[in-house]
Amino acid sequence: MPIPDQVKQLPDGGTLAVAKVGAPLPDVNTLVVKDAEKLDQYTSFHVLLPSYHPEGYIFDRAEFYQDEQGGVSNSKYINIYYKNQVTGEEIFMQQRQADEETAFGAATSNKIEAIKMNGVEAVLTGEHTIDWEANGVLYSMSAKGLQPEEIIKVAESVLE
Repeated sequence: MPIPDQVKQLPDGGTLAVAKVGAPLPDVNTLVVKDAEKLDQYTSFHVLLPSYHPEGYIFDRAEFYQDEQGGVSNSKYINIYYKNQVTGEEIFMQQRQADEETAFGAATSNKIEAIKMNGVEAVLTGEHTIDWEANGVLYSMSAKGLQPEEIIKVAESVLE
């Protein structure tokens, strides 16, 4: 039996349809871009995409945080998603301009390992996340469905 659509009343009197009951509401402060060729027009830095991705994974979308007026220009952040069309698993990659505004700290109970990729220092956290900095941009990539060697291979292809 199909799950009926859920309709939510918004404060301004409008409505928002959600595909499935219990599905998360979309973030209204996010711009979704499906054309990988247009990403640079929204960022303050050059977006680098991996030249290698595992079989079945293709570019799905990029997401940008909108400003107070609902626009996006010279964004310091981009979230990029590659999706496996068979399994539905995703590779998530965030790129952000390296400056005081975008800096953050993190804590983890996972194993942390310092590695080098194409001469660039990186940190592998657990088995599924890798972080590095290159040319004034901070990169973070994670994919729970991939082995660490495969994630490193994808990350290295960004640096080529």
